Amino acid sequence: MSQPIALVDLDDTLFQTVGKCPGGTGEGLRLMSRLVDGSPSGYATQPQQNLLSWLRIGKVIPVTARSRDVLARVHIEQAPAICSNGGCVIAPGGAIDQAWHDHLMAQAQTTDPIADVYGMLTADLDKAGYRHWIVDENELPLFIVIKTNGPDHGVLADLSAASADRLPAGWRIHRNGNNLAYLPQWLNKRHAAGYLIEKLRVDEPASPIVGIGDSLSDVGFMDLCDYAMTPTQSQLWRTVTAGNDWIN
Repeated sequence: MSQPIALVDLDDTLFQTVGKCPGGTGEGLRLMSRLVDGSPSGYATQPQQNLLSWLRIGKVIPVTARSRDVLARVHIEQAPAICSNGGCVIAPGGAIDQAWHDHLMAQAQTTDPIADVYGMLTADLDKAGYRHWIVDENELPLFIVIKTNGPDHGVLADLSAASADRLPAGWRIHRNGNNLAYLPQWLNKRHAAGYLIEKLRVDEPASPIVGIGDSLSDVGFMDLCDYAMTPTQSQLWRTVTAGNDWIN
């Protein structure tokens, strides 16, 4: 019998910071990720731990905005995987999928340089109030991240709105919590997932594929799967249920 394949977003889907966990305590939690200095970062609740164990009856494939280096600090399957919002596909053996990388390299040559857009977006930002960087894989710049250093994450909504009209054509903005990302039109979890799913179907044509994610940016890859799943406390579920008469 063909086993299910789960394409799974990580942060706020399979684990989250301890402050986002119910009750905000470490009781019953499992450490899932660490920061670059080795300190604890993400924790899975007992239901999330059990969900991951259930998914592992089949095959678990991370689909994440985390770069390959940051994914390496997560206690989860590392290959195959999709990293950096689709900017890197890791093959089953653990090597970078060179064909996908070459494809993105070619795509990047057709649009505005990310360094130029980054400079435009961050030139006037208060250095004490924000931190920001360009995410890259294998010397290929991929997307821009801006986070606030303050407790009010709502300022990112204002920043997003103010910068939208200045972006090159086709660029997308994704905001969720303290994360504001700017992505060029050629970068998308959906594109990478479609590429990987096509390869998986060759050897496992009858395996059901489940897409699991928490944010609106995950919809693109979830839509390519046979089934979709989202946490009920997520950005995605809040959007789905807003104004739904069967709930209200």
